[in-house]
Amino acid sequence: MSETTEIVYKVRKPRRKGISFNLELRPRANTFPIYLRITEEGKHYRFKSTILLSKKSDWDSQRQKIRYTEPNRDKWQEELDKLVERAMDIYRELEKEGTASPDKIIEELTHGNRKGSSFLEYAESLREECRKNGQLSSMNKYNQVCRKFTSYMNSRGRNPYSVTFKEMDYEFISDFVSYLSSLDNKQYMPHGEKPDICTPGAPKLHPNYIRKILQYVNTVFKSAEKAKIIKHEDNPFLTYTKLKPVKTDREELTQDEVQRVINLELKPGTKEWHSRNFFLFAMYCAGIRIGDVLCLRWINITDDNRLHYQMSKNHKIQDIPLLPPALEILSLYRDEATSPEDYIFPYMKGGRNSELWAEIKTVKDFDILDGDMKLKYKRAIMSKESLVNNGLKIIHDKLGLTKPLTTHIARHTFARLAKEVHLDNSLVQGLLKHSSLSTTEKYMGRFSTDAQDEALKAVFQPMAPEMMRKKELLDQLSKLSDEELAAILEEHNYKHGQD
Repeated sequence: MSETTEIVYKVRKPRRKGISFNLELRPRANTFPIYLRITEEGKHYRFKSTILLSKKSDWDSQRQKIRYTEPNRDKWQEELDKLVERAMDIYRELEKEGTASPDKIIEELTHGNRKGSSFLEYAESLREECRKNGQLSSMNKYNQVCRKFTSYMNSRGRNPYSVTFKEMDYEFISDFVSYLSSLDNKQYMPHGEKPDICTPGAPKLHPNYIRKILQYVNTVFKSAEKAKIIKHEDNPFLTYTKLKPVKTDREELTQDEVQRVINLELKPGTKEWHSRNFFLFAMYCAGIRIGDVLCLRWINITDDNRLHYQMSKNHKIQDIPLLPPALEILSLYRDEATSPEDYIFPYMKGGRNSELWAEIKTVKDFDILDGDMKLKYKRAIMSKESLVNNGLKIIHDKLGLTKPLTTHIARHTFARLAKEVHLDNSLVQGLLKHSSLSTTEKYMGRFSTDAQDEALKAVFQPMAPEMMRKKELLDQLSKLSDEELAAILEEHNYKHGQD
C-alpha cells in the first residue's frame, strides 16, 4: 500500500453514538504488539493482532501505520488494513441484526464465525491452498478471479477486501460482467503491455473467457457454502442467467497443412526442427499432451513398439501402437548410449533442477513431492512447452499458415483427422482418454485395444500409405515360417527372372 493511501477507520451509526476503530501499539515486556481498539461511548475494547514489531520506533502512532523502517512494512500493514476492514464488515452485519457491540465484534473476530466473509480474502485463501498442494492450474484459476475482481473494485473506488459475499447479488454480478466486457483483450496488446484497461475501438475480452471467469467466481461461492461461510441462498448464480457459450471454430490442421509441415525443409537440431518432431509425434500418438511428450522416457517404449505411459493430467494409462512415422521420429533421438531411464526428447535434460526432475520417473514420484516442488516442476514443463511453441511459431511463419500452430493443436488435429476417416466418436474418446463422450464430441464436432489400434492406423493411412503398407507387409511376413518365406522368395525370383 502506498505512503499516500489513507484509510478512514471510523464508522458512524445514524442518530446514535458511534463505534470507532483504531490501531494502537501496546508495549508489553519489551515486545511491541499492535491491537485493534474498538471504542463505544468513550469505552475501549481491544483485539490483539498477529503483528509484533521489534522496535517501538517502527510505529507511527499519529497515522496509525507501520513505518518504512520495518522490513516487513508493506506485508504487515496490509494485514492490519484487512483486520480493520474485517471488523467493520462484522460491525455492519451485526448492525443489520441489531446486535452490534464491541464485545460481539471481538467475539466474532476471535472465533472466526464470520471469517472469510470477504469474498477476495476467501478466494485468496483458496489460491494459497492450491499453491501449498502444488495445484498449478487451480491456483492460476483462482488467481484470475482475484486479479479481475481487484481490478473491478479499484475501478469502482472500493477496497476489494471490503466486499462481502452477501453484497455480491444479481446486480453486482451484472455490473461485474459489464466491466469485464469493457476490458481490452490482452492477446492483441503490444508485447509487455498487459494491464486491465479499456480503450475505445480495441478488441475486447472474448465472451467465452468472461463466462469462464464467472464459472470460477461461482466455484468460490460453492466452496464458501461448503465451508459454512455462506448459506446456499446467498449464491447469486442461483438466479443469475448463465452466459451462453459463443461457438468458435476450433483450430486444427487439415491433411494438406499437416503434409506441408512434414515436407518443410528444416535444419536438424534447430529449435523449429525439434518443435516439429514433438508436434508430429504428439499427433501420431493420438494427441498425447505435449507436457507428457517432454517427460517420456525410453522405458515407455515397449519391445513390441508400443507407447505405454500414465497421463499426468488424469493419471489414466495409455497404451497404443507406435506407427512407422512415430518410430522414425524416435530413431532421430536414440543412440548407443541411450538408457531406459533417459528422457526420449532433450528439453527436460538440462537447466536448473534438471537432476531433481530426472528422479521423477512416474506420476507416483511426482505425487509425493511437496507443494512448492510440484509447482516448480510444472512450471519447468510449462517453460519447455513455451520453447516448443516458439519453434512452432517459426514454422507457422515459414509456411504462411492462416491459423495458429501450437502444441495443443496437435491434439485437435488428431481429432479432425479421425473425423475425416469417419471413426466412431467412442473409439476416438478411448484414444484421447477423455472422461466423457461429450468432451470428445466438442473436439470432433458432433475400445477394445485391438479396435483402438486399428482405429489409430486408419487415421494416418491416407497421409503415409506407402509407409503404412510396408509396415503391414513386414508384420505379415514376420508371422510366416522359414519354409513359407523361402517359397515366396523363390516364386518372386522366378517371376522376376521371367519378366
